[in-house]
Amino acid sequence: MKKIAVVGSINSDYFVEADVLPKTGETILGNNFFRALGGKGANQAVAASRLGAQVTFFGSIGNDDNGNFAKDSFLLENVETSFLNVANNAHTGAAFVEISNSENRIIVIPGANSHTNKIYVKSHLEQILMHDIFIFQLEIPMETIEYLIPILYEKQKIIIVNPAPSQLIKQDILEKITYLTPNEHEYQLVLDQPDSSMEDALSKFPNKLVITCGQEGVKFFDGSRIVNVPARTVQAVDTTGAGDTFCGAFAVALADGKELSECIRFGNIAAALSVQKKGAQAGMPYRKDLDQFLKRS
Repeated sequence: MKKIAVVGSINSDYFVEADVLPKTGETILGNNFFRALGGKGANQAVAASRLGAQVTFFGSIGNDDNGNFAKDSFLLENVETSFLNVANNAHTGAAFVEISNSENRIIVIPGANSHTNKIYVKSHLEQILMHDIFIFQLEIPMETIEYLIPILYEKQKIIIVNPAPSQLIKQDILEKITYLTPNEHEYQLVLDQPDSSMEDALSKFPNKLVITCGQEGVKFFDGSRIVNVPARTVQAVDTTGAGDTFCGAFAVALADGKELSECIRFGNIAAALSVQKKGAQAGMPYRKDLDQFLKRS
């Protein structure tokens, strides 16, 4: 199997659950509190590793308790972290999530994620290039992505960019991405096509632009027609992390040498399994879970 590198963000996610969310100036009693490894990059690395891939993470943590927590969590998930950047002058990224029934409020503080910069990736370029498939998100500096993607393109690597949080990606970078995976709300901003229909956007990027549409499935243009790979219908408990699970699983299927439509199907199944438990990573399936699901379907 091809080796996967995730270049992305790491957060410690702090979750607080309560019956109601407090008003300004109000103090309430909550029901539950827990901490979990988070950040889109970390989520996608864990998703890929649980499905059997050999995954290395390139990113930054602070020299603090949350940084140690992140390293310990990655170790349990069999994600290689030998090349993590420890930023002594920054704290590990953090997200604070208030949850009440189906509502939530989230504040994200990037912290050390801003140190996943050109200097860092240049210093580890030799180790980075030892991998075959690369996953990026947009929670690290864009200059890092704009520096690294052309190098990977010249080396004929497979490059997946999950453009979240959504922002414009330059045309010359778009041309070098192998697979771009925005959702139905992100693609117009990412492509700088505010008035473009989904069909028009897909037709301009055959076998490259892969748009996830929630319960409507995933769409791409195969060069002759728009293909809609249907989502799997399950009883959802928490959809947090479903997109990250899809991206990690999609990369694993590519590492297995599957065709594009099969990679999407594999990702859809993994995402469907992930939403049946609370938390971004708690529901991410292991390979045996997905194999059992495939046998039953």
